[in-house]
Amino acid sequence: MKRVFMLSTKRVLLADGSRLIREMLHHALDRTDHLKVVEEISDSGGLPLAIKQFEPEWVIFLLPYTNQAHNWLQAYMENYPTVRFIFLSPGQNHIKMKWQTFYEEEHSDLSLREFIDILEKDLQHT
Repeated sequence: MKRVFMLSTKRVLLADGSRLIREMLHHALDRTDHLKVVEEISDSGGLPLAIKQFEPEWVIFLLPYTNQAHNWLQAYMENYPTVRFIFLSPGQNHIKMKWQTFYEEEHSDLSLREFIDILEKDLQHT
């Protein structure tokens, strides 16, 4: 007997980075069945309001993960424990994922399909 899993649509917020890259990723994610880009913000100053307003499951930063990002991310994860954060380094073809449960995962050399599969998975129940 084959199991059927109902995937809910996950809200995605795109933050920082190049407008061109944000728009390309937005277009790619809009073509999926279970992901919806709810907002794009050009700088992290608008992030707290956008998280409160749109309640995303994912916030994707189109920037590499740095020590500076690590410092402010800790406060964001405490204030928004259900949000998962991804740092996507387009020039390095590398992502870092972090969220409140002290979960961290890194991937290199992903295809767009593999990246979308990660976003669509229900990581709370894997």
